[in-house]
Amino acid sequence: MKFWKILILIFTLKTNIVLGALKTVDKIVALVNHNIILDSDIRNNIYTIQDNILNTNDNILQDISYYQKILDQLIIDNLIFQISDQQEININYNQLNQMINCILNLYDMTFDQFRSYLYNIGLSYEKFYFQQYQNMLKKQICDHVLHDRAHILTNEINKITKKSNIIDLNKQFKLKHIIFALPIQPTQNQINKIEYFARLLIKKKEFNKNNITELIRTYSNKNIIQIIKAHETEWISWKDMPIIFDKHLQTINKGDVIGPITSYEGIHIVEIQDIRSKQIMLPVTKVTAKIFSIKNSCENSNIVEQLLQIKERMEKSNTEFGMMIKKKSKDICFDHYENNTICKDLDDFEPSVRKVLSSLKRNEISIPVYTSCGWRLIQLIDISILEYNEIMYERAYLYLLNKKFDEIIKNWIQELRSESYIKIID
Repeated sequence: MKFWKILILIFTLKTNIVLGALKTVDKIVALVNHNIILDSDIRNNIYTIQDNILNTNDNILQDISYYQKILDQLIIDNLIFQISDQQEININYNQLNQMINCILNLYDMTFDQFRSYLYNIGLSYEKFYFQQYQNMLKKQICDHVLHDRAHILTNEINKITKKSNIIDLNKQFKLKHIIFALPIQPTQNQINKIEYFARLLIKKKEFNKNNITELIRTYSNKNIIQIIKAHETEWISWKDMPIIFDKHLQTINKGDVIGPITSYEGIHIVEIQDIRSKQIMLPVTKVTAKIFSIKNSCENSNIVEQLLQIKERMEKSNTEFGMMIKKKSKDICFDHYENNTICKDLDDFEPSVRKVLSSLKRNEISIPVYTSCGWRLIQLIDISILEYNEIMYERAYLYLLNKKFDEIIKNWIQELRSESYIKIID
């Protein structure tokens, strides 16, 4: 027994010495106000700030200039996240979960397969989830800054509206829309590499889900999974599409591809799946609504009663759809639902939904409504009436916001730096 006690003591001492040595390897490399950045933070962030998305280099952290780039990005991130703490800005986890589901659909993976995929490339799901939360939070904060600081003059808007008078209000499109998300203030190198990959997709004209997945795996490294969003739209009016697509939409035909086009959201590829004309009556009623849908495949005789209970609880507690549904997750029906915020013309909703939306007050939740897609609860968020001039004004305003994004955010970050205590420790 004495022998084993001595052996355990020796093992403990050696372990402590080794752990102590490991701890000394990590070091503080920067102070950002009250936060610290460690050497390990930089090394761990290789996945989120990968500058080379097409050629992975395992020794890239040995490159001093690349190490400095990551440190600089972490300093900026720290400053932005400190703003989120001060202003108590948070992300709705439903949005984040929807984004994860989009990735699963694109890669045709189950949740467990996705976990395994991340594990095989050296990234835990928890870390991936946290990274995506941070990315969405940064985007939300920068959007707030953009709208608060943008000074757009009337004469600027008038110049743009004159150029965009070419739109056909009656023309509608069905699209396959792919967005390669860019980091805040991307380098030209990052833009060039993603544009190269986008052109590769266009050249091969392989836009269905399986082919996109195969191309991503063939021509890009593990970081690409974090930055691609692909979705198919319902019918969308020309007036609701960004002005950056206008010159292409004049002569576009079914099956044509637009892109790559860069905006502050990212780099876009759009495939035109179908085109139609639908007479639009002015003024246009624009609606923003939250729609919770139970898919048609659900078989549950009590579904209406359960949806009424959810509606009643939400009205009493002001709880969001997703939070409420978690409590119902044991019911198979509530494993097959969608929860979306939709903004489009009232006339573009199917008749049963249109009738309900017309009867609701702002923030009011409807009784369960049966549609071609299944049962729905609908909450009206906002409704507005737009004349032609207002439609053109709104499009021009959003276009100018997009153009000024980089400059506004760059100036804001410079201000944050000048107002903060930042010390690089050699």
